[in-house]
Amino acid sequence: MTIRIFTLLLACIAFVQVDAQKVYSTKAATVRFIAVDDKDIDATNTKAVSRLETNGKLSFIMLMKDFSFEMDLMQKHFNEEYVESDKFPRGFFNGQITNMKSVNFAKDGTYPIIVKGNMEVHGVKKSIDTKGVIVVKKGLPKATAKFTVTLKDFGIGGVLIKMVADQVDVEVVANYQ
Repeated sequence: MTIRIFTLLLACIAFVQVDAQKVYSTKAATVRFIAVDDKDIDATNTKAVSRLETNGKLSFIMLMKDFSFEMDLMQKHFNEEYVESDKFPRGFFNGQITNMKSVNFAKDGTYPIIVKGNMEVHGVKKSIDTKGVIVVKKGLPKATAKFTVTLKDFGIGGVLIKMVADQVDVEVVANYQ
């Protein structure tokens, strides 16, 4: 009887291990944006935190003040006038990779993905759908995506935005551990 209980307990533990979701993370994801109409507006944040679960859940969080510009004055205007970093200090993305079954974390390769989720910037949450790629190398994934954002959709505007850039291309790269 003891052997049966032990075997049943061992089988339950093994099943839980097989069914468990793996979580990959990084504290150094890169988020870059470049104005569509003015390539001089280019900023990069290399301190975004991201989690990727093997069930397809994907999240990013970053401090808006961590975006760096080539020109200090642009960074000041960005933080004070446009994204109001003191009032809205973080940007978020929470979503799902909808075709996660096509990604094999156990096999090196390049896997196209479709991501759907919500991005929140400047206190405004908006639905985002985009395509990306996960490259698995030696069991570790690297995720990349590129999409375009209209600034006024997030309440970012003003006279200067209309003269300089209304849309930005966003590039995301996350090397997970």
